[in-house]
Amino acid sequence: MAIRKWLKKFRKQTEGSVVVEAAIGLPILLSVIVGVLEVGNYFFINAALENAVLRASRFGVTGGSDPTATREEQLLQIVEEETFGWIDMNQVTVETLVYEQFSDIGNAEPYTDANDSGTYDEGEAYSDVNGNGKWDSDMASAGLGDAGDIVLYRLSYPANSITGFAEWAERSITIQATVAVRNEPF
Repeated sequence: MAIRKWLKKFRKQTEGSVVVEAAIGLPILLSVIVGVLEVGNYFFINAALENAVLRASRFGVTGGSDPTATREEQLLQIVEEETFGWIDMNQVTVETLVYEQFSDIGNAEPYTDANDSGTYDEGEAYSDVNGNGKWDSDMASAGLGDAGDIVLYRLSYPANSITGFAEWAERSITIQATVAVRNEPF
């Protein structure tokens, strides 16, 4: 009976309830705020890389050049400008692959499957499209290409958490941006 009286009296008490509500609600609110910041950071980096790869490809399409720097250095400068210094340029991977046709993108060099294995095996005849003396699973050659070439621009960046909150899940998320263009006559 004494317990019933105590519980009845306890339910009517309101002192300290704000502290209990804050102790329950504040961690949830802070987690949501930090989560929004983290997701926003990844979206910003993705958008910045997309813009950077588009602007870099426009530069490459025209064959633009500055006598004080190579085309590759100028391409990196464009990426740095378009990402507003938000990303570490030492961690950005810039890959430019040259193809003869858009339909060649991502395709392996043609080979004769002599043993019907469905894959290239050492010793089988192949066409060395990129001229490097070995069979490749991608027929592209590295570079920015010449007039009329198809160039695939690919930027990759391991985006780290800005607050450290998301690092329990994964150290970094690799964000990629890719575009393929045909170079103009230059």
